[in-house]
Amino acid sequence: MKFGGLLKALAPTIGNAVGGPMGGMALKMVASKLGVPEASIEKVEQILEDEPEKVSLVKEAEKEFADKIRELEINLESFKVETEDRQDARITFSNDITSKIFAIISLVGFIGYIFMVTLMPPDSNDNAIINLIIGYLGGLVSGISAFFFGSNQNSKG
Repeated sequence: MKFGGLLKALAPTIGNAVGGPMGGMALKMVASKLGVPEASIEKVEQILEDEPEKVSLVKEAEKEFADKIRELEINLESFKVETEDRQDARITFSNDITSKIFAIISLVGFIGYIFMVTLMPPDSNDNAIINLIIGYLGGLVSGISAFFFGSNQNSKG
């Protein structure tokens, strides 16, 4: 039997992944289950030929790998939906004046508050409240900027 054939027969998901982008992760999962520090098809198949009772460990690794693949697919699908949602929001609200007015009021309020705090005498300021308000307004302006100009996730909306 050629190398990889035994592994494909016992764990088809892992066997098909070997040689692809997920192959390294799949082999590491199998090698970890078998207690082998070296993750190679040859070594794994040699262990399975010498110790057939370890086939159940390969089956466990197969199940874990399949679960991991499903989890990655769900994450990818979630990211696609999230990206589509952001694109639709920008398209939907691009002609709406309400979001632009809100953005301008927030920006003017943020800048105005910064000037007000800067011009006030230092003794009359409560630094904890000033920091809280500046942090909140800064986050608000940051979110508005991300909406209009794209976020840090390479959106081109």
